[in-house]
Amino acid sequence: MASGSTEHKPAWTPDRIFGFADSQVQGKALADLLGASFEIVDVHYFPDSECRVQLRGHAHRPAIYRPLHIPNAKLIEVILAASVLRDDGAKDIGLIAPYLPYMRQDIAFRPGEAVSQRVIGKLLAAHFDRFVSVDPHLHRTPTLDGVFGGKPSLALTGAPAMVQHLRDRNVSDNVLILGPDEESEPIVKAVAAPLDLPWALAKKVRKGDRDVQIALPEDVPLNRRSVIIVDDVISSGTTVITLTRAVRDLGAKTVDVYTTHALYDDRTADSFSMAGIRRVVSCDGIPHRSNDMSVAKIIADGLLACP
Repeated sequence: MASGSTEHKPAWTPDRIFGFADSQVQGKALADLLGASFEIVDVHYFPDSECRVQLRGHAHRPAIYRPLHIPNAKLIEVILAASVLRDDGAKDIGLIAPYLPYMRQDIAFRPGEAVSQRVIGKLLAAHFDRFVSVDPHLHRTPTLDGVFGGKPSLALTGAPAMVQHLRDRNVSDNVLILGPDEESEPIVKAVAAPLDLPWALAKKVRKGDRDVQIALPEDVPLNRRSVIIVDDVISSGTTVITLTRAVRDLGAKTVDVYTTHALYDDRTADSFSMAGIRRVVSCDGIPHRSNDMSVAKIIADGLLACP
């Protein structure tokens, strides 16, 4: 999965970031780290759910910041915002989307299905000149710029925030970092290696959105060991619940979960507690009750580190 690595493209940092009310805290934090100004995009909703988008202020290198979970209306709003910047003469418009939607469907798995990654990639590439995201959920597409027709793109990972969070809490050396499947290997290794902790991967067979089977490696000692499950995205929660029950049955002492993107609802959070998960910690690229790690520094460091 390409999201475990960082793609470095030609240096570019925005001089003004335009954000939306639903993520203005995170957008402002990023602007402060980059020394950029920050402005809120004004969105007015008409009774029929259409919207009017208004931006104030000029920028030479503008960026729009918005996580695109619950994506359909947000996609229209960021495209309309980009059109305002383009009409104002901006030539290099960036989209900083900590979470990118529609990435999972990168091929037609069954006849008649839309390849949503290709469709949404072309749609956004028609309005933006460069892209930044954190742990984009890529499978068969090797790099993020491949989603956007070769336009400069920066794919970052939430792993450094997880490492720092665990260091700040003096993580025990009696911890196993566990990924739910082979696709989680890059982020699992990126968390385990700096902390000098052992890691392992389960094998997952998904039969439906809420029907998952998990197989654990036979040679991984779990008795009285604490387990930290690491994954890039948690949505339905079925995978981590199934994995938690499996490791608890084998004697795991405690189970915590670290994720970049938390998409689950309150009912799923209650199910986590009932399954024996002690806590879930997420990055704030998607505002969520489990947020305790910031993506602002990850994004700022990634942009400033580009050659």
